[in-house]
Amino acid sequence: MKFGGTSLKSVTTREYAYHHIEKNVKNYKIVLVVSAMGRYPDGYATDTLLSHGSEQMNKEEKAWLASIGEQYSALKICAELLEKGYKARAIPYQEAGIISDHKYNYANVVSLENQTILDAFNQVDIIVVSGFIARNSSYKVTTLGRGGSDFSAVLFANMLNLKHVEIFSDVDGVYEEDPNINTHAKKFSCLSYDEMLNLNSKVLHDRCVSYAKQHQIKIHLLGTFSDNEGTYIE
Repeated sequence: MKFGGTSLKSVTTREYAYHHIEKNVKNYKIVLVVSAMGRYPDGYATDTLLSHGSEQMNKEEKAWLASIGEQYSALKICAELLEKGYKARAIPYQEAGIISDHKYNYANVVSLENQTILDAFNQVDIIVVSGFIARNSSYKVTTLGRGGSDFSAVLFANMLNLKHVEIFSDVDGVYEEDPNINTHAKKFSCLSYDEMLNLNSKVLHDRCVSYAKQHQIKIHLLGTFSDNEGTYIE
């Protein structure tokens, strides 16, 4: 399960996310992929964090700064899940198993290592991991490109040989037009990977869809603030 930043920005919005988690944890163990909380000017949003930096910083330093939001989000959400009585653990990016090259701002994934997560599932039911970030062979943080938490979700699925990912955002699926502008816009119940890519929709990161197609991972797009069926990409 992956939740976007607008789903996690406040105590109120996170309660909707926990509602969906509660439904699933009764029957499954969960890898929970989280984005940075909110959007600019929210305190831990990626653009807010980057605004505290400088153009004089090198790429490694900018990636380090940009990654703080997702790292904080994983720890905060893990803490709240523990307070609710769930068996949860946050896994730091250095141990989460997504290994990249040395590009800091649009890294390419070179390998996936699942042992830390598999071992953790012997003790807990929910593993919380940061989206958007990976680590290179020097254990330095790298980033997967803006919107990269969607990509992270299918990477973790493939790492664990899972064929189904639920991605939650503030819209309850994929529409022909922006439903905030046209309230009568048609929602798709199902799309192929290629149809999704051809839509040039901002709902899903292209790297996520292309990788899901390559590895035949079904994506279920759902709304955090809705119990509607959503849209399947397969």
